Amino acid sequence: MKTKAQKNTETFDKLADRYDRIYRAYLRHTHQKMLKKLTLKKEDQILDVSAGTGMLAEGILSKYGPFKRLVLNDPSRGMLEQAKYRLRYHKEIEFTSDFSEDLSFREDEFTKIICLNSFRYYTDHPAVLSHFRRMLKSGGQLYILSWNRTGFFRFLNWIITVVSNQEMNTRSLDEMKAILNEAGFTTVEAEAWRFRWWKFFFVKCK
Repeated sequence: MKTKAQKNTETFDKLADRYDRIYRAYLRHTHQKMLKKLTLKKEDQILDVSAGTGMLAEGILSKYGPFKRLVLNDPSRGMLEQAKYRLRYHKEIEFTSDFSEDLSFREDEFTKIICLNSFRYYTDHPAVLSHFRRMLKSGGQLYILSWNRTGFFRFLNWIITVVSNQEMNTRSLDEMKAILNEAGFTTVEAEAWRFRWWKFFFVKCK
């Protein structure tokens, strides 16, 4: 039987060549929001843990780069191929294809970990956060932007899950802050908002 993570990856493999076009407004909003929240330096060692088609990496390189190290990870080979093509002139970028529940990086490898539009797809949140904490250097920062499963959006979230046939493990902002605390993170910034019919949260942790 296919795992939930494998099922989601196969869905994104099929969508990869048209993903940016189908979700244009959604992606523009969430990427611009994340770019405004990030504070990056050229000496940073950065992991974009679910990099998708490389749109965020393109944005941060334009605004802040180049960096000491930039790793783009995504378990969907189709999405990663799109990212490689988009960023084909940036030969310094590293590409990996691990599931976030099974990241293979060493301890203290990154100063910044960025998780955009993907936390809801992770099947084991405590395991993922444990990896993040292990991989961050002392003083490193974690940025997460994802769906905020609260209020009316709980029902809409369920509808989207059924229609899309994807497995989603969404959290409310309060739940997110609680599991981050349990994983040993300190939340230094948090925000919740609505865009069209979606509800989002952002957290910055150290």
